[in-house]
Amino acid sequence: MICNTPGESICTNCRIPWLRQPKKSKIEKVDLYFAANYTPESSQLILAAKERGNKDAIDLLASAISSSIKIAIYELKITGPINLVTIPSKNLAIRRRGRDHISELALVVINQLKKVSIESSYQPLLSITRKVKDQSGLNSQQRSENIKGAYLVKNSLIPQGEVILIDDLITTGSSIQEGIRALKAAEIAVSAVTTACAVGRNSLIR
Repeated sequence: MICNTPGESICTNCRIPWLRQPKKSKIEKVDLYFAANYTPESSQLILAAKERGNKDAIDLLASAISSSIKIAIYELKITGPINLVTIPSKNLAIRRRGRDHISELALVVINQLKKVSIESSYQPLLSITRKVKDQSGLNSQQRSENIKGAYLVKNSLIPQGEVILIDDLITTGSSIQEGIRALKAAEIAVSAVTTACAVGRNSLIR
């Protein structure tokens, strides 16, 4: 249950924030597109998708990310192949959940884009190279220090076309910044960042 509406896992009101026109901001000078603001209500849906594997919640997050990608394609005039790169999950989290949430989400996004004749491919280029603390209890500066230098591009083959970096949620932006850094170190440019949910515009790292 996302709310207390009887008989519905995700009611109409709970869906509305994820179906709105994507918003736009900047992170590391890269255009960032996201659908929903991070609120107590939106966090419940993310948890349902991430921790409980709720299919309706996963589909709704994928719809939000797909909408952001479509806007990015239009505004940035992207015409070539689209490569989706995800922020990697920790191995401990994958084992605990019994599934790789972000990889699963990326594949749903690809299927949704295909329905509107947008071809994309999943490129899980980033890997975690060292132990990283749980970010949930850390402030912005601590998160940045915690994640600094933690990602590495595990495949030196540079994908052809445009790279769009995706995640389900962006709060301080530290993980996205590290992803952009690691890709840049491998001479891979990020065309856009898209996510289902992010903190308010004024709180994003600009």
